[in-house]
Amino acid sequence: MTMVKRILVGIDTSPQSQLALTKAIKIAVEQNAALDIVTVINTEKFIGVTQGPMGFGATTPQALNDPYFAKARQQAMAAGVSDVRVHLHSGNSKLLLATTLPDRYGTDLIVVGATGLNNVARVLIGSNAAYVIRNATCDTLVVRTDADQQPVKLPKHTTRRL
Repeated sequence: MTMVKRILVGIDTSPQSQLALTKAIKIAVEQNAALDIVTVINTEKFIGVTQGPMGFGATTPQALNDPYFAKARQQAMAAGVSDVRVHLHSGNSKLLLATTLPDRYGTDLIVVGATGLNNVARVLIGSNAAYVIRNATCDTLVVRTDADQQPVKLPKHTTRRL
């Protein structure tokens, strides 16, 4: 197996995102890899659907003061990841997570949580995980289990806490 040197994990405040972060940290420790923790404020607007940012990282800059985001870096460092960087970006979350940021950071592995969108939102704006899988230029892991590879029961329709 090829050693992973740099992992990019996309986070927001969804339960799926926490699973992805936990799994990315575990892999980073096992592989002695650097970890880029990324939050994207999706600035795409959908007429008739939203008045503002929506989709992965439907988060405002004020929400980044939330303890969840502050704890992500601390969680990684406490687990033993020595090179942890936290990034905030705005723009098209799909493009940023799939190609732009991995190319910029030299990412070997992208880790994302399974979609947290309901069926209507998934049809209207699409799943970030699905887009990343189709378009990423490096390996991608969509997390559906906990750090011990045990299935996790999540609500069928989860929303991000803002």
